[in-house]
Parts: sequence; structure tokens; C-alpha cells
Amino acid sequence: MTEHSLWRFSRAFHRAINERQPADLEALLDEDVDWAIYGPIDMYPFFGSRRGKEAVIDVIRQIADNFRVHRFDRESIMLGVDSAASMMRYSLTALDSNKPISLRIAHFAQFKAGRLTNFRVLVDTFDLVEQTVGYPINLPRMAV
Repeated sequence: MTEHSLWRFSRAFHRAINERQPADLEALLDEDVDWAIYGPIDMYPFFGSRRGKEAVIDVIRQIADNFRVHRFDRESIMLGVDSAASMMRYSLTALDSNKPISLRIAHFAQFKAGRLTNFRVLVDTFDLVEQTVGYPINLPRMAV
């Protein structure tokens, strides 16, 4: 049995961020990869949609310039032949403030011939923004 593409991608992704070693990741990206991280792009310009290997590598460099990954735990995962989805919890440090951040994400990945062709990430943005600004955000009560 061969290793699932997600495991190779996951190792290369974290190495590209923490060790600034994108070469292994580049080899696992399709030339026309479709990538999106959904979240507040005003606060995090590397969120949003990108297309193509170069654009994705640029996003990885921006993430590496802002965060260090300390730990990630897969809460649940589903693997298909050429796809994967998981809920994850990350422990990060914001490099500009040395502030710890705990973050939940869901990601959905599609692969073809071992290369990532499509990647979608949903971020628990409310919690992320509260941790980033350093105080709870009080929203008005919604009328019922």
C-alpha cells in the first residue's frame, strides 16, 4: 500500500512554513493548483483565492513570515483515493507579537497523480480575530 498524498503534502507544507523549505512542497503542487483560504483578508492578506504554483508558494512564504507552527492535531479525517478532508487544531505563534494562537480549521484537498490540484481551508475566523486583537468581541444580540 502506498502513502496517501495528504501525508506527503502535510509534511512538506509544515516544513515550508517552519523551516522555510518550499522546494519539497513545490514538487507536490500542480502547475494550475486552485487554492483558497476563507477568512478576513483585510487582517490576513494571504487569505483568499490563488491560482497556480507560484501564487501558492508566495502564500506559504507570507504565512511563514507571520507564524510559526508548534503543533497540529487532526480531530477528524476522511481520506478518498485522490481526496482528503479534515478538522484540525493548530497551535501557532504570531511572529510579530510572539503571541500564542490556537486555531481550528477544516480543509478539503484534491490530488491528481500525487499533486495537489485543489485546496480549500475554512478558518474559525471569529476566534482567530479575537486572539489577534487580544480582547473578546462583543456582538449585539440578534432579535428573535
